[in-house]
Amino acid sequence: MEVFNINIEFDSEVFKNTVEKYIKEKKKAYVCVVDANVITIAQKDLKYREIVKNATINTCDGSSIAKMVNKIYGTHYHAYNGPELFEYYIERPYKHLLLGNKASKVDQIKAKVKEKGIELDMQHLDVPFVPVEQFDYEGIAKQINEIKPDIVWVSLGAPKQETFISNIFPYVNQSVFFGIGAAFNFYTGDLHNNKKEFGGLRLIWLERIFKEPKKQLKRVGGYLMMVPKMYFEEKRKAKQTSKNTK
Repeated sequence: MEVFNINIEFDSEVFKNTVEKYIKEKKKAYVCVVDANVITIAQKDLKYREIVKNATINTCDGSSIAKMVNKIYGTHYHAYNGPELFEYYIERPYKHLLLGNKASKVDQIKAKVKEKGIELDMQHLDVPFVPVEQFDYEGIAKQINEIKPDIVWVSLGAPKQETFISNIFPYVNQSVFFGIGAAFNFYTGDLHNNKKEFGGLRLIWLERIFKEPKKQLKRVGGYLMMVPKMYFEEKRKAKQTSKNTK
């Protein structure tokens, strides 16, 4: 559904079926994992909003986002977050390419998968630490096209990773691209995916604040300042839509 000016699929089965359809048919697609940071940036940056809106399909990576939607529309949606999504797919027999992050982190992921007795075709593509407009997109795409992965996990952090995917997308032949953020760290246990709920909220971000206070407090603060505007604009839109359908 379109909510808060972007498109989010809250049904995890629809999400999985869509992803697997593109993998099976060897087509290209891209996915944005919409968390508080992504949705905040999308409200202010129109170019970035279009990148997120134009994704093949998006998932909700924020219990507070799902809770607001449920309050406005009377739905019963749940978040299907990045750590859960990554764990589900990385342990399935697809050809995986992990792009970005450190080689040591990728080695940790490979080791954990192997510990579970799962044999996978998993490769790592290192990219330089440069501004998003300075990547050699055609050159990187050529490497990806030679590998022919089913899934490309892009771990560059938002909004950089979504912009990277949008820029490289015209040059690739196949693969489902995920902008996955910190999911690598959750999978290896450096961060913990808190599955307990408090009032319908999963406070995953608390640990990240303790580990990266300056970065995460800025993100959380920006989101909290944006929430009232997002909520009341969406509520007004929902009322207008309801009137027009009567």
